[in-house]
Amino acid sequence: MGRLFWKIFIGFSLTLLVTVGGVGGAIYLNEKSPSTEEGFLRDRRADFVVGITANALQYGNEDGAKALFDTWPGQKRPTVLIINDHDADILGREVHPDTLRQAINALTLDPPPTSVRKVTTETGNEYILFIPATSADSAGPLKYSLELQIFIALLASLLFSAGFAVYLSRPIKLLRKASRKLAEGDLSTRVSPELEDRNDELTELGQDFDYMATRLQTLLDAQRLLLHDVSHELRSPVARMRLAIGLAQQQPDKLASALSRIERETERLDELLGQMLTLSRLEAGIGSESSDNISLTDLLADIVQDANFEAQAVGSSINFNASDEVLMQGHYELLRRAFENIIRNALKYNHAGETVEVSVSKNDKQEILVEVRDHGPGLPENEISKVFQPFYRVPGADKPANVGYGLGLAIAQRAIERHQGTIVLSNCEDGGLCVHTTFPSNIVVIQAD
Repeated sequence: MGRLFWKIFIGFSLTLLVTVGGVGGAIYLNEKSPSTEEGFLRDRRADFVVGITANALQYGNEDGAKALFDTWPGQKRPTVLIINDHDADILGREVHPDTLRQAINALTLDPPPTSVRKVTTETGNEYILFIPATSADSAGPLKYSLELQIFIALLASLLFSAGFAVYLSRPIKLLRKASRKLAEGDLSTRVSPELEDRNDELTELGQDFDYMATRLQTLLDAQRLLLHDVSHELRSPVARMRLAIGLAQQQPDKLASALSRIERETERLDELLGQMLTLSRLEAGIGSESSDNISLTDLLADIVQDANFEAQAVGSSINFNASDEVLMQGHYELLRRAFENIIRNALKYNHAGETVEVSVSKNDKQEILVEVRDHGPGLPENEISKVFQPFYRVPGADKPANVGYGLGLAIAQRAIERHQGTIVLSNCEDGGLCVHTTFPSNIVVIQAD
């Protein structure tokens, strides 16, 4: 058991002990006879028993009192002395003169105690009723019964404290054990299945722990996959460079062709490393600290103008539509990379001879809307959310010959989210892929017609 268990257990035990002790002491003092030196009992039980006997004697004479004792529930009859005018008990029980004298003197008090009564029957006989302090009905059995009740109450309170302490400390112990397993690398550790029978804040804490463990497992798996993909992407151009060097060594007359191949592979490596560096800086939050007023309209126009040269080579074109000039706060280079990747990706998958449409507008909430639409094959619905993963390529899709590394949309998403925006992909009804980008109104500087 941990320290928390003992703190809870001792705390509740002390509280219940004080409570039970106080209540038990009050009951004991209340039930105890105020003065047993008088020779007769003066408590609630004596008042009750003497009162019943007095009624039976008054209305049934001695036969009524004897019948009451004979039919008294339980094995023990009450020790109520019924003293006649001859100072003797009607049942022949022993009467101490001092006790009788004290009872007679008590009747002269104002008011007299209710545990000593003088009864006149219908026949005119007078009797004095009381319970002697030395009888079986005295405080001895009562005190013993009260002590037993207090002991049972204390035992129950200790058991309750122990059970409640275990109830509170058990989930914390489970969380501690699970956190150690998680720290040791067991990312499949979960605690919710062991806490499903509870419905309290500790259960919610367990669910939060499981969510944290799931996120850690997802991130580490993604990191491992990223390292694998990076290794694969770097290995291919390096292998081709080695092959070109080997051919140049074996065939010196083809040195120029080999150097050209090495140059192309070096450029690809440089492009890949540049994209990986950009992605890494975006995920680490580096490079977007500065914020400038940018004309998003001019930025998109420049990207479209440059990309149109590539579009003309395949008989396509890019149509840019912007009725408003949009100024926003942001990082110019990040936004340029994001939209250049989106537009060039659309051009890459666009069918030859078709037009890629780029538009920028605003809505009633003054949000900036940028839409890029191609007329290519689109994406399977179950693959749309996956294309934002680094190095992910859609399996079985129609790919162009110059397919990239699968980093463009990943960079675009992180750059747009860095500007509090959102990017959503959807298949157009008449074919092609639509990329919808939205920026909130709080980063808009001015929008004028």
